[in-house]
Amino acid sequence: MLFFIFHCVGKMPRSKQNKKRAPLDTDKIENAIRLLKEKKLTLHGASKHFQITRTSLRRYHSYALKEGISVAEIRINRAVKRVFDDEQERMLANYIKDAALLQFGLTLKEVKKLEYQFAKVNQMKYPSTWDSDKMAGEYWLRLFRKRFKDEISLRKPVATS
Repeated sequence: MLFFIFHCVGKMPRSKQNKKRAPLDTDKIENAIRLLKEKKLTLHGASKHFQITRTSLRRYHSYALKEGISVAEIRINRAVKRVFDDEQERMLANYIKDAALLQFGLTLKEVKKLEYQFAKVNQMKYPSTWDSDKMAGEYWLRLFRKRFKDEISLRKPVATS
């Protein structure tokens, strides 16, 4: 019993340390999607034949049907549900750095509000919870901080004088 309690406390459920995703071959996925569209294979059969996980194949297939996005475009984005692309996130990180240089440090809450306003003004797709809270979510902020951990450090600002 004690071992079980210690084991649960030691690992956080979000932790995905040392787990790398296997790179997907876009040619395999495109061929599988083509055969699915032509109804020559089922989802299960195509995933076994091309050795692609069913979940990944289902996601790529649904995006190909709904939005007409090619597999290459999805792979370039690297994340299907990202709110901002790389260039926009770089702009936001630069803004945060510039504000800090001008002695106007932003709190975590102010950064989340800034991201929400940026997404709303640019009419981007974002989670509906952002509208109810009028700010970006904790999960988005955690991943943003992780992507820019070498460039920005968001902490509680201190008085300068």
